[in-house]
Amino acid sequence: MKEAAGASPAMAQWFALKAQHEDALLFFRMGDFYELFFADAQAASAALDIALTARGQHQGQPVPMCGVPVSQAEVYLARLIRRGFRVAIVEQLEDPAEAKARGAKGPLRRGVVRLVTPGTLTEEALLEAGRANFCTAIVAHEGRFGVAWADISTGQFETEQADADGLAAILGRLDPAEILAAEEIPLGPHAARRVETKRMALALPLNAEAARRELAQKFGAASLDAFGDFSSAEALAAGFVLAYIEATQMGSQPRLSRPASAGLSGQLAMDAATRQSLELANARGGTEAGSLLGAIKRTVSPAGARLLASWVTAPLCTLEPLLARQAAWLALRDSGQAEAVRSVLRGAPDMARALGRISLGRASPRDLAAVKAGLKAGLALAPLLPDGAALLETSAAALTPAPNLLTTLQAALAEPAPLRLDEGNAIATGFDGELDAERALRDDTRRIIAEFQTELAQRYGVAALKIRHHAQLGYVLEAPAGAVDSLRAYPELQLRQGMANGARFTQPELSELDRRITEAGARAGARERLVFSWLVKQVLDVAEKLAECSAALALMDVLQSAAQLSLSGRYCCPVLSSDEAFSITAGCHPVVEAALPPGTGFIPNACELPPSQRLMLLTGPNMAGKSTFLRQNALLVVLAQAGLPVPAEEMRLGLVDRLFSRVGAADDLASGRSTFMVEMTETAAILHQAGPKSFVIVDEIGRGTGTRDGLSIAQAVLESLHNQNRSRAIFATHFHELVQLSESLPRLKAHTMRVKEFRGEVVFMHEVIEGAAQKSWGVHVARLAGVPDAVLRRAETLLKAAERQQNAATPLPLFACPPPTASPETESLLLALLALEPDNLSPREALDQLYQLREQVRQIRSGFTENAS
Repeated sequence: MKEAAGASPAMAQWFALKAQHEDALLFFRMGDFYELFFADAQAASAALDIALTARGQHQGQPVPMCGVPVSQAEVYLARLIRRGFRVAIVEQLEDPAEAKARGAKGPLRRGVVRLVTPGTLTEEALLEAGRANFCTAIVAHEGRFGVAWADISTGQFETEQADADGLAAILGRLDPAEILAAEEIPLGPHAARRVETKRMALALPLNAEAARRELAQKFGAASLDAFGDFSSAEALAAGFVLAYIEATQMGSQPRLSRPASAGLSGQLAMDAATRQSLELANARGGTEAGSLLGAIKRTVSPAGARLLASWVTAPLCTLEPLLARQAAWLALRDSGQAEAVRSVLRGAPDMARALGRISLGRASPRDLAAVKAGLKAGLALAPLLPDGAALLETSAAALTPAPNLLTTLQAALAEPAPLRLDEGNAIATGFDGELDAERALRDDTRRIIAEFQTELAQRYGVAALKIRHHAQLGYVLEAPAGAVDSLRAYPELQLRQGMANGARFTQPELSELDRRITEAGARAGARERLVFSWLVKQVLDVAEKLAECSAALALMDVLQSAAQLSLSGRYCCPVLSSDEAFSITAGCHPVVEAALPPGTGFIPNACELPPSQRLMLLTGPNMAGKSTFLRQNALLVVLAQAGLPVPAEEMRLGLVDRLFSRVGAADDLASGRSTFMVEMTETAAILHQAGPKSFVIVDEIGRGTGTRDGLSIAQAVLESLHNQNRSRAIFATHFHELVQLSESLPRLKAHTMRVKEFRGEVVFMHEVIEGAAQKSWGVHVARLAGVPDAVLRRAETLLKAAERQQNAATPLPLFACPPPTASPETESLLLALLALEPDNLSPREALDQLYQLREQVRQIRSGFTENAS
């Protein structure tokens, strides 16, 4: 390598490893530090705000360098990963003492043991406790996209096939930390998370059949069909993500669940725009606060928080599993056991992620302690679960997977568990006799020496015999001058040094004790590592059962969270069915209500969309609460189809298959799309995909263009939702003229936001009532926003003038179609047609009449032609 010419042996290693991982920062282990050099050091020092120094020279120039302590590496790694870096961990692959013993020359062998990337994290310090961390692969195959995602920290592994719209919805649902995809695959707002893999030597399957075969082999099955129905695109994507994980872990295999094809069948379909509009798990600031999940979460464990997030972001549209979820949390609530379950789970460790680290060979004492605590929590939970709910009965069986392992871990692990094994004292005293002896020798040297001194004094009959430590000789026996001659008679005693008042002797047992004391610390550490490895093996032997226990603990946390939510007095259990019912009594917006100050009540509203009036036209001024009402009903659908309680007095819902929210569109400058273009694109998606079992909320269609264009588009969309899509929908608008359509569209019902005017001021009541808004109150809202008085007065003058002009003008042609007029000839033709009695005509008479009518049409047409000329 050209760059390595003239470099020191250690730096030559650095150059060789850097050439293999050019796009990653190298954490190069040197003693108790990870060192970074050259451009890596410059980038890391700036990102971490640590000192940049220099170490020696290379090609006549100082070598930039910075470093972080090994003991604090996770803290610095977390900061680098958050800033988008990938880090290659370079470790010493041999012990310095062993290398010296075998006469090795040159630097210690080093190698990359792991590539730390955003999608392959396992350490608690690098992960968000309540959020999944997915590495996602996307493959284009035969006009479709195969998607596979894995969270190696928990073992979750799933696949799905989708078109372009479905791909955007999947990415919106998963919010992956890292995406493996070719440049031509569109990732939309997730494009920044695309990973360049061309330089990595990935062992990718050659084709779909090879991918199926390799996947089956990895999971110990004869065929991939054993795990479900996987498309070729899904198999290729699964092979891609597994190859990447294997490459980043340098061949180590994490514990992954058997692949499962998620698919959209059985899930409530929501596109990316809908997810963004409803803010299910993340609010606009990218945080959980202000989202639906943040408002309803009552979980007490990280695993429970992740499972609840998956329920909220992937609601179901299949009745049976939803009824099972409802029955389970209702049983917990009604039995009075919800609080007891909550108490057991409070502070429960993240056993799933501990298992992930254990399976990758990164186990710490605290990971084993997490397994122990999880097993203990499961044992305590099982008898608390009431009978009668299938989910609870299944979970009870999974909560006690390995009682013998729990007994072993309770006896073996010290409390509190140290952070790292090399800190020592991870294994409890009394579990392993040999370890106890080595520790005693290491820690109780003074007592052991005193006891052995007494034993030797008695053996040799010299009461004044002492054991002393000499800098060169080690431990020796010191005898007074009067006892020296008698001690020389013992062959095992060797005179080593004479003194004025006595002599020093060495003794074989004492020399062995000296050696053992010197090596006791190292032997205690080695023995503790051996015992710890044995415990890890016991855990791995039942890893699948432990994973089931972990999943059951997470499920219990979600169910108790739902029970606690329903006990608040303002949440109910919705009645679900397979018909097209939609009835909400006194519904509330869960996020807005949760954000209100104490003592401030949320004004509930009903929403009735029966099959005969399934389309609600909602008018009303800005600030009156239209958008809140729209999102509120959509969020209640999400909660109901997640199997959770809803904030309402009562709710009856026929399951929704697709949910659409077109509320609050913004421009997309990166793609060159205006706000109106974004609005029309989202509207087109609704009109193409929504059906009778869908639920649609749309707000102010047509506002981004001219009034007549906007009104025309709004009316056409409203008519399509009524006549073609026939969806349950709420259509909010400022085009009050659309209310007239309720006369011609039988399933359309007009509603408005209630407003009161008092002493020249407008009071928004935030209530939805039947009827139409009388005015928009736009000038009043402008006054609330602080628009200058002069501008407001001018606006009021112009508004009154416009209203007078509108009252005198002809109505818009959309709603004022003049009755058709007919010429005398046309009227005569129509009368002749009406006078016919087809049932009373013979075939011959009918033919004669037809010829006469045709002749009349020719004459009328000839008249039209003459007039046109």
